[in-house]
Amino acid sequence: MLSTPCLAQAQTSKSVQLSKVILDTESRPIAGKLKGGTLCVFPSKIDGVLPKDKKSQDYERYDTLFSEKMKALGFRVVTTSGDLFAGEDDKNKADLLVGAVVYPDTLNICSSVNGEKGDVTLTVDWQIFDRAAGKVIEKATTSGKGVQEKFSRDGLVGMWNRAFIMSLTALIDQGSLQKSAGVVVTPEAPKPAPPTAATP
Repeated sequence: MLSTPCLAQAQTSKSVQLSKVILDTESRPIAGKLKGGTLCVFPSKIDGVLPKDKKSQDYERYDTLFSEKMKALGFRVVTTSGDLFAGEDDKNKADLLVGAVVYPDTLNICSSVNGEKGDVTLTVDWQIFDRAAGKVIEKATTSGKGVQEKFSRDGLVGMWNRAFIMSLTALIDQGSLQKSAGVVVTPEAPKPAPPTAATP
């Protein structure tokens, strides 16, 4: 059950929603290296992984990342990715809509039969649109880095997701989004430390 301060915040704060994510791989060069094999010795071209393009991304994927992060911090989040009947015309329902243009800066990827490892750095241009005011009320640019130290079947996806979340965290740390939404951010609970081995 919500405490009185939390309940008051939930009733008075503006709702937020991720509206759209665009991946731009053609406006700026992408640095880094792409190699193959378990020893990471066979070079390849980054264009093979990220061809030059500028297009909308899988909404459900980013909506899930955005929603989980924002809800954990106390934001009132609207999500429509699970709505079977929401069309493009009625998808945007929150008070504040957040749009993002994602630019990959560096990709250092090693790919093998065991998956991928390496690191990804992204720059994200954010815009916050107030539906009641009918205008963009805030713009910001942040960056984030995702690292995968060991080969994983979804290594590249994991790196990318972590870099996006770090960029979103940097946006929140700037304070403008919670100010616009009227939210006092709730610190996330620290992750439990891994169990230590018992001494013999």
